[in-house]
Amino acid sequence: MNLIKGTSDKSPHEAYYFYYGKQLQAIRSGKWKLHFPHAYRTMAGRPGGKDGIPTDYSQAKISLSLFNLEKDIGETTDVKDRYPKVLAKLQQLGQAMREELGGQGQKGSGQREPGRLAKR
Repeated sequence: MNLIKGTSDKSPHEAYYFYYGKQLQAIRSGKWKLHFPHAYRTMAGRPGGKDGIPTDYSQAKISLSLFNLEKDIGETTDVKDRYPKVLAKLQQLGQAMREELGGQGQKGSGQREPGRLAKR
């Protein structure tokens, strides 16, 4: 609650995990963001739509990439080769999350069936 109130600038979480579908795509921890290899949609710098008609997206792929978001908010420079300890730590966090929630074809120990409404 202090983070929301602005009385503390420290997050209570070590990391945030970005899943799309059943795939862990990225982890954010402090100033670091690690992307795991995945495909994504992009407009690749093209202008948006016109007159309410959207522009088509292109498909792109990203390989294992580490970014320092304090220095590179646009995620343009992969620094994984310069920070192997940070890379290893975030990969370890990713593997632990996959073991719990699943991802990349791995079933997680914490997965459960979704809740369902009972018929009356």
